[in-house]
Amino acid sequence: MAFKKVSSLEILGVLSQGQTTWNKTAASRTTSHYMENKLAINLEERLDVVADTYKISRDASDYLLIPARANSIGRYNANMDGWEFDEIHSFRPTLGLRTYSTYVNKPHFVEHNATEPSVARGFILDAHLNLSNEADELVKQAVMQTIGIEPKTDAFVEVILAVDQTKDPVLAKAYKSGAIKTFSMGADVEDTVCNVCGNVATTTFEFCSCVVSKYARMPVRMEDGTIRVATELCRGTVFQELSAVADPADKSAVIQDGILEIAKAASISITANDLQEIVSFTAKYANEITESVAKVFLQSLTNKGL
Repeated sequence: MAFKKVSSLEILGVLSQGQTTWNKTAASRTTSHYMENKLAINLEERLDVVADTYKISRDASDYLLIPARANSIGRYNANMDGWEFDEIHSFRPTLGLRTYSTYVNKPHFVEHNATEPSVARGFILDAHLNLSNEADELVKQAVMQTIGIEPKTDAFVEVILAVDQTKDPVLAKAYKSGAIKTFSMGADVEDTVCNVCGNVATTTFEFCSCVVSKYARMPVRMEDGTIRVATELCRGTVFQELSAVADPADKSAVIQDGILEIAKAASISITANDLQEIVSFTAKYANEITESVAKVFLQSLTNKGL
């Protein structure tokens, strides 16, 4: 694979196992395939496939289900990367599935810490091509700037994530409380095509001047009169993982609160300077803080009824 790509995702809702009603995120007005339809996926059977590799629970009752908006189709993301419908929908004979389905069974990490599968907090249960939402003016403008076509729908890949609440209870609490509302996906792509000049690149050395300067977002008038902004259109995509990118900040906040609660119980005086040191330390080293330590602080909060 030639390139690693990442982009932000939007959580659409949260469902704890045993519940019957989705908690829809307040900011989202997006119609979700998974929240509108009965989930016809056997979680127990899927866990039998992935649980040992990802070192996650085999008990389906331990999981949060989180539908999320993944890749938008036909428009660029914050990294000025884009995916056309034909790429996302294409059948991959060597894989035996469509491109968007390469998300399925892939791991859920924190901050793209994807070197070891056993640190996964869960996995991607399913992926769906969502064509149920009308394109508003902002979407139309973005698609026009990317591929020069005005869309009727706001098309995107929707995934549903299964998060093991027992492996990282701090992360699970952040999802349920709404402290974490965004993800970031990781993908490998074989090459990218400049949407302005058509140059194909398999390495950064092959980038055209349009792509090299893509973050300037300079408008370019095409021969057909449309205005585009330079974007890399990704091809040969295999989606590899989904990460929580706000977890370190949230874990820091939970741990800070836990320290304060423990200090109160022990009648320990914590000054403003002490708290600032805690904030700085946990923000910097949140990924290195062990699960056992995080659980101690989470338990302290739970014992206080927080």
